[in-house]
Order: sequence, then structure tokens, then C-alpha cells
Amino acid sequence: MVATRGPGLVGRSAERALLDGLLERVRVGESEALVIRGEAGIGKSALLRYAARQAAGFQVAQLTGVEAEMELPFAGVHQLCTAIPDRIEALPAPQRQALNTALGLVGGQVP
Repeated sequence: MVATRGPGLVGRSAERALLDGLLERVRVGESEALVIRGEAGIGKSALLRYAARQAAGFQVAQLTGVEAEMELPFAGVHQLCTAIPDRIEALPAPQRQALNTALGLVGGQVP
């Protein structure tokens, strides 16, 4: 399946190409990760919205962190996983245990 580019993100062709390539590699079974960082207002959210629009056939989960959660360990992971609690049980045992411990669902050393 070939993704189509929507309007917007003027002058961001290199970034769009990078995101499109990443999604294409994942479509064929490769594992990928990407970190988008930078100063406020430079378009990080716009790039993420673009990637979500291009992710046809993927399950996309979006969450928003807030400054008040900065001191809470694993706050973003917790927010993400509360939307898919049934999927945690499908993880291999080591990852399931680490995640359940990080979220405070079971006792143990924090991973």
C-alpha cells in the first residue's frame, strides 16, 4: 500500500520523506523508532499529525503529556497502556512483567 501525501508542511519535504520511508519499512516488517525533538513551535506536532495521516493500515495511538506529569515515572507509558489493557497480557513474560511493575500493577523492582 502506497501512502499519499496530503497538503501542508511547506518546506518539510526532507522530513516527510524520512517519515514516509520509516512507515514503508515498517509496512514490510522492519522495526523502526523515531524521536522528534526541538524547540517549541518548530512543527513537531505537525510532523506527528502528518505521520498519523500517512499510517494507513496501522493502529495509531496518540497521547499528550503535560508538564505536571514530568515527575511521575512512566506517566506517558501508563496513559498509553490504559487504552489497551488487554494487549499487555499478550506480551512475552519478561516484557509483561516489566510493564506491569513500571505501572505499579504488581510489586517488584522498577525496570
